[in-house]
Amino acid sequence: MSAAPQFDPVTLQVLWSRAISITDEMATTLMQTAFSTVVRDNHDFAVGLYDAEGDLLAQANQSTPGQLYCMQRVMRDLLEAHPAETLAPGDVLIANDPWLGSGHTPDVFIATPTFRGDEIVGFGVTCAHHTDIGGRLAAPDAREVYEEGLILPICKLYERGEPNALLFQLIERNVRIPERIIGDLRAQMAANHFGGERLVAFLDDTGLERLSDLTQAVVAQTEQTMRNAIADLPDGTYTHAVELEEEDAEGARLEIRLTLTVKGDEIDIDYAGTSAQVALPINSVLNMTTAYSVFAIKCALNPHTPNNKGTSAPVRVTAPEGCLLNPVFPVAVMHRTAIVFYCVQAIFEALAAARPDRVMAPCGTYPLWVERFAGKADDGTPYVGAFNAQGGQGARAEKDGVSTTVFPANVASTSIELLEAEAPLLCDHKRLIPDSGGAGRQRGGLGQEVVLRNLAREDALLSLSGGRFHIAAPGMAGGGAGALGRIRIGDAPPEGRRRQVLLATETAASFAYPGGGGHGPAFERDPAKVLADVRLGYVTAERARTDYGVVLTDDATAIDADATARLRAAPPLSPD
Repeated sequence: MSAAPQFDPVTLQVLWSRAISITDEMATTLMQTAFSTVVRDNHDFAVGLYDAEGDLLAQANQSTPGQLYCMQRVMRDLLEAHPAETLAPGDVLIANDPWLGSGHTPDVFIATPTFRGDEIVGFGVTCAHHTDIGGRLAAPDAREVYEEGLILPICKLYERGEPNALLFQLIERNVRIPERIIGDLRAQMAANHFGGERLVAFLDDTGLERLSDLTQAVVAQTEQTMRNAIADLPDGTYTHAVELEEEDAEGARLEIRLTLTVKGDEIDIDYAGTSAQVALPINSVLNMTTAYSVFAIKCALNPHTPNNKGTSAPVRVTAPEGCLLNPVFPVAVMHRTAIVFYCVQAIFEALAAARPDRVMAPCGTYPLWVERFAGKADDGTPYVGAFNAQGGQGARAEKDGVSTTVFPANVASTSIELLEAEAPLLCDHKRLIPDSGGAGRQRGGLGQEVVLRNLAREDALLSLSGGRFHIAAPGMAGGGAGALGRIRIGDAPPEGRRRQVLLATETAASFAYPGGGGHGPAFERDPAKVLADVRLGYVTAERARTDYGVVLTDDATAIDADATARLRAAPPLSPD
């Protein structure tokens, strides 16, 4: 590492904290001015404050990891296409090319330079997932990226304060709900503009002439913290492979293969041996693969330090060109989280050999479940709705898995009330699924069941996502697997794949989200915790007996201590 500008520790923390507060205010501006539930309520966005050289100083705490880690690459490409010295006040840059950004077309990046007098002092940057960007509504059978909506090359959305009218017309003409898409784009610009005002005030108040010295100091501290955490691992090479549910053209199951090498204070992650890219929208561009690989390392080893480019400096990620994790244009990529989230599982399971106390068991929260509805209400108004809900997280060595909470994407679940207000859909019920969390000394998080009914007279187009229909989230260190996921349309047999369907009027779609894996042998779980789970409805009395070796009284209100001791004296054979 090169020598960084010096700030005393207190001053550095005060300045850094204020920079983070600016990005949090930018995120609040984005949420309060956005038109779509995806941005406003699901928080599917990232917000960053960059210095004049295009390096990240601070991020909003709400930012999603994939978009955030990809943003640094986007800034580099934006400034290569439009060098800072060519920009003027009122310019706004935009791009959504999956191979430059975060891996699919709905994620639109907008960057706005901040001027202090005639000098650029930084950039406000936002990325937001847009409800619609054209194409076939996130079709699960897309074969090429051309089916997945507009690809916006790096260009100016505004130039010297004047809108690019042709680009706005192009976007409006190619999306189903233009007022919301344009509204969200303007919300991104509003957030950037607000951040610029706060940045100038920050410089004026602190007497700083430029941000780059502060950025270098922050990056150096972050990088050193990451290197220290990596250095605590024993040197060595750790490997793991994850079998996926999806198949290639010959019917063979796809696979992620990982070799993780720790040497001193650096980590090398190599995905050589991973299956080749496929003609399905599940491929993950290298930028996105790198983002979630670095994020997994950070979660396990250094979870509390804010993100910047120092986070990724000690971590090198490679994947063969043409594989699932580094596909070649123009392959389809819309549902890349169907694959890339499993990189987190592969890394955690590889690291478990060195630090089992720092990783969680595999989750039922990946792949990401986002169901997309499109159609017309009875008054003829078009709608596009995205419904995001998740299963259970995996357990950790000392803690049960969290139920129905997204990981690793860091987005919120869709509010049922808002979904019903914005689309002609009715939720019949939304409830936890008993026994869906993997059994273990620490129990996996529970999945949930959600049933949504089409109330409109017209059929709704429904793009089904999800996964773990055939391969459950496995347990760790002797823990049991979580429950499988399931989708059912009306009275039809359960779905075991992603596809598009027409949801007829008064027909319900039922989504059963998978559970997370357990951690440690289930017969070692504290019987009192098992009883509490039964009382809460998380575990049935029958599964308390068979999975945990805990026998309850007939009314399931207390533990039969003698019967439990006898049963636990002869624990069941391991499934392995």
